[in-house]
Amino acid sequence: MIKINLLPKKPIRAAFKYELHVFILIFILNLLAIALIYSINARSISNLKSNIEKAKREIASLDPIHREYLAMEQEKKEIQRRIQAINTIKQGRALAARTLYDLTSIVKESLWLKSFKKTENKFELEGRSIENEAISSLMESLSKVPYLSGVELKSVEDATEQGLVLKKFVIQGNISI
Repeated sequence: MIKINLLPKKPIRAAFKYELHVFILIFILNLLAIALIYSINARSISNLKSNIEKAKREIASLDPIHREYLAMEQEKKEIQRRIQAINTIKQGRALAARTLYDLTSIVKESLWLKSFKKTENKFELEGRSIENEAISSLMESLSKVPYLSGVELKSVEDATEQGLVLKKFVIQGNISI
């Protein structure tokens, strides 16, 4: 039997060498591309890390200013609280002065006041009178005062003071500007 090889030996080796060279060239190009991408990413990461460090240093340099700002904000809140307290006192002072002025013009000679207590928006008035008509007149006058509302006579009872029989009364109501 005769063996005949129809394929030449040299062209196969040449084609194999060509493919091997192309493979090596593509492999080297891939390695170069990967190295290029890696170096670009490494440089980008390095730049970002340096930017982060700059930002941290800048934040650290601004920290005393931030603390000063927070202290100023705290002082501002404290000052606003004090101003509000002063305004509240001013309102209360004006209301108290106005109330005392109005009470002096309302009270008659046969009636006198023992105490006037004000808590927030309520008041309690305690006094003595010789006659019931003076208490009634006081109640009517207090009802007409614009900043007093809900004026009610809580109690009236007889009391003896220094040998005199007097009418002890308590009046309650709401007070606001």
